[in-house]
Amino acid sequence: MKDPTERRALIAIVLCLAVFYLWSAFFGPKPPVEGEATAENPVENAAPGTLSPAVPAAGVPAVAAVAPTGPCTDKRTAIDSDTVHISVSTCGGAITTVEMPKVPAPVPVTPWWTWIWETVTGEGPGGWRPYGEAGGVLTLLTEQGAFASAGRGAFGTDGAYEIISTEPLTLRHVAADGLTITKTFASTADTDVFDLTVRFEATAPLNGPFWVGVSDDFRAPESAYDMAPHASAVVDGDLVRMTTPGDVLASTPVPGRVSWFGVENRYFLAALAPSEPWGELSWSPLGTGHGGFLVGPEASLAPGKPIDVKFTLFAGPKHVERLTTLGHDFDAAADLGFFGFFSKILLFFLNFFHASLANWGLSIIALTFLVRIVFYPLSAKAFKSGKAMQAVQPLLKELQEKYKDDKEAQTRETMALFQQHKVNPLGGCLPLLLQMPVFFALYTALLHTPDLFGAGFLHVHDLSAPDPFGAFPFFMAIGMVLQQRMTPMTGMDPAQAQMMRFMPLIFALFMFGLPAGLSLYYALNTVLSILQQWYNTRSYKPPVAAATA
Repeated sequence: MKDPTERRALIAIVLCLAVFYLWSAFFGPKPPVEGEATAENPVENAAPGTLSPAVPAAGVPAVAAVAPTGPCTDKRTAIDSDTVHISVSTCGGAITTVEMPKVPAPVPVTPWWTWIWETVTGEGPGGWRPYGEAGGVLTLLTEQGAFASAGRGAFGTDGAYEIISTEPLTLRHVAADGLTITKTFASTADTDVFDLTVRFEATAPLNGPFWVGVSDDFRAPESAYDMAPHASAVVDGDLVRMTTPGDVLASTPVPGRVSWFGVENRYFLAALAPSEPWGELSWSPLGTGHGGFLVGPEASLAPGKPIDVKFTLFAGPKHVERLTTLGHDFDAAADLGFFGFFSKILLFFLNFFHASLANWGLSIIALTFLVRIVFYPLSAKAFKSGKAMQAVQPLLKELQEKYKDDKEAQTRETMALFQQHKVNPLGGCLPLLLQMPVFFALYTALLHTPDLFGAGFLHVHDLSAPDPFGAFPFFMAIGMVLQQRMTPMTGMDPAQAQMMRFMPLIFALFMFGLPAGLSLYYALNTVLSILQQWYNTRSYKPPVAAATA
């Protein structure tokens, strides 16, 4: 590649592609279940509905049983709001169901390329069905889930509870060693927000640690677009997620102040936020599952000195504006990334358009037009700069040939040539770089918008899932090919030109895996780019032909 300007352009394109591909973040989590208790392994083998006993401290006399709670009957009590159904079981005293009654469960999507691959490998079920059937509603917990469990000592489930009252919902567990755990769930004026108080008290001195946890039989996500729930938390202001569940072989502390911890998927969140800083988060395996446990700082519990831990419980969709107003760093769950400021602006306009159009597909189209109009001056400037550079290419070639043995003179004369003809070598790249933050912000904004979940448009049933027909990515690839044909490659290095010819294929392959909402934006954006380039080409007046060098 003889021309250093072309070499820099190629490097810039490769770097942009690398950043684009590495931008997607992959999550993962998997929580707990139980087994049968033994003296050697009380946690992994603890029977369902029992509390793993803590070892009494030396010198502390054994405590006689104080009317322990009877056998577990698995009676369930519901706490409902406008958008969430929460079920609390007397077996463990924890939340076992977090459902969104108005939100249907994810519909299985089988793209045609996946169906072909499964057919060739013999894994396919038969005929191609772009969309499967999914009964029921969206839920964040499996049957093994335990949200807001509590106990002391080793992590586990915390035994049989009895319902003391229903308004507010209050449950109590009394263990044979004298430990009493009382949980109170109370509604608030804000929908989807509840107050939870967990009280630990004892009739005789007991050793800790005391903890409150969230656990389930989580699975590792298959991609960044997976709807699988996973355990997560915000610690010291940073969003942290459980690593691949199989990698959590022992309890792993996460040092720092815990703003909240809970379970989430791409669009929905159920989290506990301590009202006051209390304890340290720890990821831990539990039976066949895993979870996150907030372990308190108290080492012991004395009679008459209960430990009260108050939480704000949120369960609902991850709307950024809503989560921001709640505080506790709940908005970090939206995970809008480094360019989150721009993402919030774009989400504001997306919701603004939806308020008028009442269709998320049309709202994405309107947002695409808005972004294109706002950045039209920069795009036009980049086009003119590119044309100016193209006009002086013959003179650059002459200079490179004339001073091929004197690089210093070649650089000096090249800069003089740029000044003489008022050409900025970065004029075509800089406007595009200024658009990059918005480009990535759009990616994260559309990727984490709960409203796109289950929203249909044209042939697509769910804008949050890939287009099983591949229509939007294919349309975008065709558009990129047409755009290339409109852009002359004269004077371009052969290797660079060859790479540019493969760009539509590379981007199309990437787009086939994106949610349909994103594919719709990029496909329309490509069409608008073609129209803009067509207009610029016809309205552009080339400068007066430059004299020879």
